[in-house]
Parts: sequence; structure tokens; C-alpha cells
Amino acid sequence: MRLWPRRGESRASRRSRDDIASVMPYGPYSSVRVRDDALEPGAEGRNVAYCCFTDPDEAARCHAAWQQHAPALTSMLLHNRRSAFEPDVEGSYLDADGTRRVGLPPEITALMTELAPPSAEDLAARQALEAEQALEAVRAEKAAWEARQPKEVVLAEAGDDSPIPHHDKFIKATRMTAGGQPVDRVKFHFAEFTGDEPEPAMPERGDTDDEQRRLVCDEFDVARTLWAKAVYRRAATPVLRAAASAWPEVAEAFARINRAWSDLDDPPHGWEVAVKHLLDAHDHARPIVENWEHLHARKLATVGAELTYSAGELAELRTQLSVELGIGNIEEWHIGRIDADTDPLSADIQDGASVQLESLIQPQRDRLALIADVAGRMTA
Repeated sequence: MRLWPRRGESRASRRSRDDIASVMPYGPYSSVRVRDDALEPGAEGRNVAYCCFTDPDEAARCHAAWQQHAPALTSMLLHNRRSAFEPDVEGSYLDADGTRRVGLPPEITALMTELAPPSAEDLAARQALEAEQALEAVRAEKAAWEARQPKEVVLAEAGDDSPIPHHDKFIKATRMTAGGQPVDRVKFHFAEFTGDEPEPAMPERGDTDDEQRRLVCDEFDVARTLWAKAVYRRAATPVLRAAASAWPEVAEAFARINRAWSDLDDPPHGWEVAVKHLLDAHDHARPIVENWEHLHARKLATVGAELTYSAGELAELRTQLSVELGIGNIEEWHIGRIDADTDPLSADIQDGASVQLESLIQPQRDRLALIADVAGRMTA
């Protein structure tokens, strides 16, 4: 294969070798020479292969192929060569049987193909494969992550084959698991209770060693709790609303006392008038607070007592319901409590608004008495 037109005049000329070399009509090109340095220079078989290339990348692949195929041989790569003679682009090599052959050994050609950069199609296919492998790795990682996350497992559902009939409001029982192991308590789901339903009563338990029977027993315990809260909500809602309507008068009575007490520091109409206003505020507040305790605080403290809730539980339910009803100042009401060992319908309110009122009034009156005593002795 000729890369350049043969310059016949250069061969026909009898000019000196130096003059021909100075022309150097062929090039630039790259060459690969392979030799066996184990043999003496000039020995037969020392020069194993030689080939020239117009593409330096192809020459580099040929050089790398020889290094990989025959690392014991010396492969030399030269770039940017120029010559007065047409390069040997077909090349030649010494076969294993000692025959000199044209071209490159098949194994070198195969290795050069492997070392060649991929075509645009091969590169696109490789990139697509790498992208798919990366996506598959992401999917596998996501699947492993999801497998580790807690999942809701249904343990029982309404209408299933249960050894004990489910409650009418029961929907399902679930539990959160992670890796197949439970990570939370069983959660029972019910339709909303209104408080008009009969109290949930556990049917005959039968063999309590059965896991499913114990699950239904727990179901009825939760059902009764939800029913009791619904009963409390139904009974306490009108009581809370009535108390919310009545409380502003009680709050104003306390505020009137505080204003009258503050006026004593700088009485606008004299000391005697300021004292009278304070005592009037005391007298005005007492019937209002007593009326509040009689009509509202007692009901607030006792509603739901038949549900066997403790005072603390009732207070918590009362607060939750007040939030649902949009009543935001219930903590200011001084509701008080009923002694658990007494009849809630006849027992006195403990630590209620009356106690709060007297704890405000009595120190003020004691202070007034002390001032009057000191002032009397000073003017005597």
C-alpha cells in the first residue's frame, strides 16, 4: 500500500545520499521496530518485526500490543519521522518457523483491535450499559433500604375468622415491624365512637393462651377506653361551653381586686376612698366565685367520674377537649378537684377558685390592718 506517490526521480538520480536525505519527501510518520536483544547484532532473527504508520495512535497500539504479546522482546516506538524512502507501511515480521512474512502477526492485529478506541456506537452502548448498571445498583440499594424501614403489618381485620367476635366498631389491628421483627405495640383501629353505644364488654375469653384470643381481649380494652372518652366528650362539651361563658365575670372580679390594690400606691381620690374600693372589690368577688364553683367548677371536676377516671386523667381529658372546642384559657379557671374518697356530688371543691380568692384577699386585709395599726400609733 502506497501512502505517497513514488518519486522516481529521487531513485533514478545519482545524487549523493546526503542530498537525497535532505529532501526527505516522506513523513511525518511513526514506526514500530521489534527486536530480540538476546541475539547478537546482525544475528539471524534479531529483527523480529518492523512497520510504519501514518496514524501515531495506531502505531502506539501496535507498540502496546507487542509489549503485551511478547514482553521479552524490545519494542521501540518513534513518532514524527521523515524519510527519503517510502515507509514500509505493510510491514513484515519473523514467523515462528523462521519465515519472514509481510504484514503483522494475527495475534498483534487482534490485540490492536482490542486496544483500539471504541466506535461511537460501541461507546454509546457501553455508556448505556453503565447507566443501566448504575440505575440497577440504585434500585438494589433502595430496595435494601426499604426492606429495613418499618412496615405496618395487619394482624386482624373485621370479618376475619376470629375465635372471639370483634367489637362492632373494630376495623383492624396493625403493628409496625422492621426486618420482620415488631418494633412497636399493636395499634387498634376503630370507627369513631359517639358515646351513645353500650359499654364494650369482653365476650367469653375461652383459652387465653391463644395469641389471637389475647389480641381480641386487648381489642376490647382499647374499645372501652375509646368509648369512655367519647362518653366524656359528649357529657363534658356542654359543661365546658357553659363554664367558658361564665368565666369572664370571675376573671373580671379578680382583675378588679388587683386594680384596687394597685391604686393604694397612688390613690387618685384619697386613701380612704381607695381602701373602700378594695374592700368593695373583695365583697363583690366572693358571691361571683361561689356561684362559679357551685354552677360550673363542680360539674367540670365531676363530669366523667362514673367512668372510673382518676382526677389527673379527667384533667387531661378536659384540657384536650377544651383545645378541640377552641377554649384557650382553661388553665386560668381555678377549677379545683374533688377528693377521690368522697361522694363527688356532695364533696367540697378543693383548691378551687374560692381558695384562690381567699389567698388573694387575706394578705391584702392583713396588710391594711398593719398599716392602720402603725398609722394609729404614729398619730397617737
